[in-house]
Amino acid sequence: MKGIGLFVALLLVALGIATFVVTRPPSRELDREGRAWVTGFSTWRATFARRIVRAEEAIGVSREARLSSRLIDPLQGCADSLARIGEPPRLLKSVVEQASTACGEVEYALTVHARYGAPALATTWQHLHRAERWLTDAEVTLRRQLDTGAS
Repeated sequence: MKGIGLFVALLLVALGIATFVVTRPPSRELDREGRAWVTGFSTWRATFARRIVRAEEAIGVSREARLSSRLIDPLQGCADSLARIGEPPRLLKSVVEQASTACGEVEYALTVHARYGAPALATTWQHLHRAERWLTDAEVTLRRQLDTGAS
């Protein structure tokens, strides 16, 4: 009978430890590499957001013309430039997913524009605007994940 009691006690302790390990909040402390990634990502995000806004503004001003290559060229290679930042800390994987979605929207906008030009400027603008929102969401997620007071 004592053996069963000891077994149950050990089982309860093991379950308590396992529950703690599985449910504990992730560490929000970043090492030097993680901090460098955050800096690189924030710079990349701000740069791409400015490029998108410039293209959106150009579409709003000139609905009769195609976007100039001066505005399109900097938007190309979004996903490649994001990948060059490197692998994010595990805590920030969702930030990269949001940024990747933004790059997908940019790529689609450029494809629509290349294929249809001026008649599809509204659609091009819509996808660029979605990309801008995804980048904003990525920055918000980044800040929330790093906020030690967040739950």
